[in-house]
Amino acid sequence: MTGHAIWTDFRGVLTPPLREGLRRYCEGKPFTPEQLGPCLRALADAHGCPDGMAVLDSGILDERQWTRRIAEELSARYGIDADLSGLGAEWWSDRRVDTEWIGALLRWRSAGVFVGMISNLPADWKEHFAGFGPWEQMFDEVLLSCDVAARKPDPRMFRLAERRSGLPPQANVLVDDLDDNLAGARRAGWTAIPGGGSSTPAAVARIDALLRTPATVSAATDTHHYQGAAR
Repeated sequence: MTGHAIWTDFRGVLTPPLREGLRRYCEGKPFTPEQLGPCLRALADAHGCPDGMAVLDSGILDERQWTRRIAEELSARYGIDADLSGLGAEWWSDRRVDTEWIGALLRWRSAGVFVGMISNLPADWKEHFAGFGPWEQMFDEVLLSCDVAARKPDPRMFRLAERRSGLPPQANVLVDDLDDNLAGARRAGWTAIPGGGSSTPAAVARIDALLRTPATVSAATDTHHYQGAAR
């Protein structure tokens, strides 16, 4: 093994993809993922954010304000009267994880590789996150947007991660399910690998190969887009 730092995303890589989370959340609700999606998009556009989650991740709105605005969009667009006040707790009640990916992370770390988590997380959901898993036993570092006032793909997030790993940009690797985050990592000089869902086996194979090569190799320019489905 060589001197690399493997950074994994949380939502969508260690857990099921966002669209699968939306599908699970909408079960038994008066709205569908196809209706909720445009509401999240409208919220993102209203606040100049790349996606609806970024409005919450960035602290522009707190969870109460965010869910109220989504409910207003559902009412205005579809005439649906919905109570989303329990969205956070319901979302985090889905405890599924990608066991193949977790197994690979633990294997690399036991071999002496730096393994960290880097996640865009709303401050309102930090308590849910803390209770989700024994992160201190699994990772060398856990870097959360709500703790550092920056979020992927902001270059500040990647510079901070480099300081945490103690390794130069080309030795750091991001595994993420979102194209914007992968592109941001590449701009920062990192290797960026699509992961999550059905992309997990390919990500594991790529990192296994990468760890057998010198860490001075230039960052990857892989243009493969995430196409994973729920596991």
